[in-house]
Amino acid sequence: MTSFVGLRGTTPYLGGFMTSMMLRFCVAGLVALLGMGGAAWAESTEPSYAWQQGPLEAPLGEQATLTLSAGYRFLGPQDTQRLLKEMGNFPSGAELGLVTGGSGDSDWFVVIRFVDAGYVEDEDASSWDADEMLASIKEGTEEANAKRREMGMAPLNIRGWEEKPHYDKATNKVVWAISAEGGQGTTVNYNTLALGRHGYMSMNLVANLAALPTLKPHAANLLANLNFVQGKRYVDFDSTTDKVAAVGLAALVAGAAFKSGLFAKLLVLIIAFKKVILLAGAALIGLVWKLVKGRSSTTPSA
Repeated sequence: MTSFVGLRGTTPYLGGFMTSMMLRFCVAGLVALLGMGGAAWAESTEPSYAWQQGPLEAPLGEQATLTLSAGYRFLGPQDTQRLLKEMGNFPSGAELGLVTGGSGDSDWFVVIRFVDAGYVEDEDASSWDADEMLASIKEGTEEANAKRREMGMAPLNIRGWEEKPHYDKATNKVVWAISAEGGQGTTVNYNTLALGRHGYMSMNLVANLAALPTLKPHAANLLANLNFVQGKRYVDFDSTTDKVAAVGLAALVAGAAFKSGLFAKLLVLIIAFKKVILLAGAALIGLVWKLVKGRSSTTPSA
């Protein structure tokens, strides 16, 4: 875990909080990868979860709603957190739902989280320099590569933006994608954020680069259909009473992109399992999800 030192040193605006969160995800993922037993996961039958079939309007706490068309399924917050625990991870309590395909054999899912960071100021979005942000990410990754080599791990090489960061000021939503090569595979992190009055919704996709064209429409569709309720919208911000986030939008994007590099590194550990997709920051639980889905012989009830 010492490989995180270089990353922390190059992102001072995130400091110990982000480092601790990344450590948490990595430890949880390794527990899921190394500690699972096939028989135990086979017993995780889907009917024990209250799946809701689309079309529906799914509430995301008191913050927002997500409109899902036919072909999607949704789990509420309690079931989402219970499923993550069963997969060997440690839910933070910020999880508001999980979305996957409507069929029982879907091999992807999205965990939706609300981060109560406060109002994220977006003034710097009009002037951020994507090339400068990428250079900073590459620099920090190279520092961390020295530790990877010491640990006998292949270095991680940031390829570049697959989609440069862009912010829609009309909808207060952000999208960007960055790819990296590590060991035996090339991965891409497709990030989506929706800004609100008191924080932001996060839905992030980590996938094999070749799978991105197929999976990207799902992430884009979910983002387009996520809307904050009246009173919780970005435009409802009250400067006299509301908390302002410690970092602006540019720092938030750069920090999340940096984190995607770490997750790409971890994907090297599971290339042999040929996992296609991991989402929303729970970097390795997708592997367990695929095993659960593959071994389950039952179909979820609506």
